[in-house]
Parts: sequence; C-alpha cells; structure tokens
Amino acid sequence: MDSEVYIFKESVYKSWTNLISHLPSVLLSVFIFIIGLLVIKLINKYAKKIVISNANDPLIADFILSIISFLLTVVLFVVCLGILGFDDVTNKILAGAGLTTFIIGFALKDIGENFLAGILMAFQRPFRIGDLIEIDGVKGRVIEMSLRSTTIKTVDGIDAYIPNGSILKNNLKNYTIDELMRNNFIVSVVHDAKIDEALSLIDLILNENEFVLKVPMYSVLVDKIENDLVSIVVYYWYRTNEVKAPGGKLKSDLQLSVYAVLKSAGFNLPTTTVSIEKLEKSE
Repeated sequence: MDSEVYIFKESVYKSWTNLISHLPSVLLSVFIFIIGLLVIKLINKYAKKIVISNANDPLIADFILSIISFLLTVVLFVVCLGILGFDDVTNKILAGAGLTTFIIGFALKDIGENFLAGILMAFQRPFRIGDLIEIDGVKGRVIEMSLRSTTIKTVDGIDAYIPNGSILKNNLKNYTIDELMRNNFIVSVVHDAKIDEALSLIDLILNENEFVLKVPMYSVLVDKIENDLVSIVVYYWYRTNEVKAPGGKLKSDLQLSVYAVLKSAGFNLPTTTVSIEKLEKSE
C-alpha cells in the first residue's frame, strides 16, 4: 500500500514539475492561439467585403470565407503545437493532411473540378439567372445555379443539368447578357413592283412599333433578286426583358403587319415562294 502511494505521489510530482517547466510554452501557445483567432476574425471581416463585392453571391462568398477561415485555423493550430514542442505531431498532421488531400482530391476529381469552376464563374459572371445561353449545343434559359452545376430550361421545355466544369471547357454563347437581341425575317415581292415603295412601307411599320428599338437602328435591305422575285430582309432589335412583346410574338406581329400593308398597297406576295429565314438568335 505504501509503495502504491509513493508511486502516485511521484507521478503527481513529475506531472507538476513538467507543467511548471513547460508553463511558459503553454502560456505563449495559448496567447498566440487567442491572438491568432482574433486576427483570423479580422481577416474574415475584410475578406468578406472584398469577396462579396467581387462575387456578388452570398452563397459563394460564404463558401470561400469558410475555406479561408478553415485553412487559417489549421495553420494556427499547427503553429501552437510546434510551440509546445510537438514537432513530430505537427509533421504527422501535415503529412497526413497532404496524403488525405491527394486521395480525396483524386477520388472526387470531377466534383472538385465542378466546385472550383462554380467559384470561378461566380467571379467572372459569364451569365446570370434568366439569361439565354448555349453550351455545347444545349440552348435555353438559366433557371438555377449552384457550386456544382447549372440548370437550363431548353426552348422545348427540358431541364438540362450541366456540370460547371463542362461550361468552362466548352464554348459559351450568351444571347441576352446586355438584354438586347436582333431578329430578322424575309419578305418576297414580284420584281415588277415598286421596290422603293415596299421598303418605305416596311420601314414605316418598324418605326411605329413601340417594341422595335431605334438604337440600335433597324434596317430594311434587298437581300437578293432572282427569277421573278425580290427578297427583302428585315433586321430589327428588341429588348429581351420586355415581357409585353417576347421575341416570337414580336416577329409574328411584324410579319402580319408587313403582309397586310403590302397587300393593301397592291403588292403581289406569292404565298408559295415566300421564304422565312431562321432566327439568328431564337429565344
């Protein structure tokens, strides 16, 4: 019994002696850890302003700030362990972290690539929700964006989920980034008619339509003359955010107006040979 008590006392004495001998290092480590946390908090405060002002996306900003905070905290923790004399422990942590990062990064390569692509897109902003875009042959409106993928509602109503990594790797067309789009159609008349008068009538219709923009200016041109027909091509610009006159309806209204005016003016419009050109930028 006495020997056990003696061993216990010796153990407590050694522990106390070690604590006293390492007390300066412990106090220094605690002090640096507290100061480090305050510095990290201060860095996050200023980083948040910079990230949000550039990313303009709270979700992306919070994600980036969390990564920054985590990395700084790990570095601070390793530094504090080094001050306490646990160099072997810190080396093992760093080695293990590097190996783990490599394994996880290799296993989740595609997921990580898409996440990084999503972060880059948040800063570059090649498109926003509601924009009409085309990626690798897929065309439609952007309805949702996340760190991993972008959802597009195609013109025929299909939801297409495109990984962000693929968006950066493929050519991207944004038709509505400036809320302007050009459309066109062709009208054919018999060549013995007064072409100048036809051009003036079409010009008048475009000028009177409130949804056809005057800047950029529309244009009415003779496209080609062959056989017995003169093809007149009409180019016009409109705003994609104008809900009262979406692209398809505006084109239909203009064509009907042109047909009615030319018909009433006595122009011969051959219905079997009228050519309607495909949209250059269909909505």
